Amino acid sequence: MKNSLEITNLNKIYDGGHTALSDVNLQVRSGEIFCLLGANGAGKTTLINSVCGIVQPTSGTISVCGHDAWSDYRSARSKLSLVPQEIMLDPFITVLETIRLARGYFGKKTDHDLEEKVLKSVGLWEKKDSKTAQLSGGMKRRVLIAKALMNEPELLFLDEPTAGVDVELRRSMWDMVKQLKSDGTTVFLTTHYLEEAERYADRIGYIANGVLHFVKKKEELMAEYPGKSLEDIYVELTKKY
Repeated sequence: MKNSLEITNLNKIYDGGHTALSDVNLQVRSGEIFCLLGANGAGKTTLINSVCGIVQPTSGTISVCGHDAWSDYRSARSKLSLVPQEIMLDPFITVLETIRLARGYFGKKTDHDLEEKVLKSVGLWEKKDSKTAQLSGGMKRRVLIAKALMNEPELLFLDEPTAGVDVELRRSMWDMVKQLKSDGTTVFLTTHYLEEAERYADRIGYIANGVLHFVKKKEELMAEYPGKSLEDIYVELTKKY
C-alpha cells in the first residue's frame, strides 16, 4: 500500500538539551485517517511541525508523497496542509480574501468554484464578506480549515481541530473529513476528544516523551482492552508509558 508520509529515525533535540522526538519511525498510509494520541508535551505538535517545515529536525528523514520534506521542500509542502491549534488570522481582511490568499501562497490560480465549495463545506459561505475579526472563535476555526483545504492537499494535518468548538461544528467538520477520505485525502489527526478517534480513526499511534511506542489498527488496539472505550484505554496507556 502506498504511503503518504514516511518518517525514518526522526530526532529533535532543542537548544538546552530537551529531546522532543526520539528516533521516531512512522508510515501513514494513503487515504487513511491516522490518529496520534499523547499527552500535552508528548511530541505530537513537534512531529507535525517537522513534517510541515515549521521545525527543523536534528536528524532523520521525512518523505511526503514521495518528496523529501527538506531537500525537495517545495514539492513536499505543495502536497500537504495544516490546521494548527492556534488561531492565527489577519483580522482586517474578509473570510473570502483569507482563503484566496491561502491558495495564492501555494502559487495556485484563483478558483471561484473551489472557494464556494470549501466555504459551504465549513458553513461559512454566508460569512464570506465578513472580516475575520467579526467572527466567533468557532467560526475562526472553520476559516483555518477552509484555508487548509484551498491547497487541495493530499495529506491534511488536523492538530486538535475541534478544541473549543461547538457540537454543530464538530459534526460538520467530521462530515467533511469523511468526504475528504472518500475522495482519497490522507488525514493525520491529533485530538483529546477520544470519542472522535474511536469513531473515525483507521489506525492509532501513541507517543510519550518523544517516543512513538506503537502504531496499531484501531480494532486491534480496542481488542487488547475488551469492553473498554478508547478513553479508558488512553488512561491505561498514560500509566504504562
